[in-house]
Amino acid sequence: MPDIAVVTLNALDESALEKELLICTPSRTWATAVLSARPYVDRADLLAAAGEAWNSMTSEDVAMALESYLPLSDPPDSAHAAAEHCALVASSAGRLAVLRERESRYRARFGFPVVIAAKGLTLDRILADIDERVTNGRPDELVVAQRHMAAIGEGRLATLIAKCEEDG
Repeated sequence: MPDIAVVTLNALDESALEKELLICTPSRTWATAVLSARPYVDRADLLAAAGEAWNSMTSEDVAMALESYLPLSDPPDSAHAAAEHCALVASSAGRLAVLRERESRYRARFGFPVVIAAKGLTLDRILADIDERVTNGRPDELVVAQRHMAAIGEGRLATLIAKCEEDG
């Protein structure tokens, strides 16, 4: 029996699927690579294409994609972000001010916003992660940021697949 989600994704026109993929990871390079792997044979094929696309991104691709992320301390801009940042949404104004200060220090050091796969993390864990990462060199931090971007994207891709199953 065919996987309804994969059939649905294969049937979307290119611009519609690209829009959905850019919600998962804001990188045209990544989205183009995933699009070019269509038609997907099955879910594993889709996920493999996504993984290969994340792994093939250059430092420049990663840095460009990172610019599309909002600071963690900003109000969530989507249902995805709200679900991923639930610990932050419930934080007090004082705690968010601490986060904004850490984000500012991070951006000053690396030139892009901090990206953390925050789903399930406490604010204390996020602050500790930023403190650890701000000591990295830029090349190493781009690798760490890419891992977080991929983790966020994997979660959002799972949500897209679930949505396609419901709609299919």
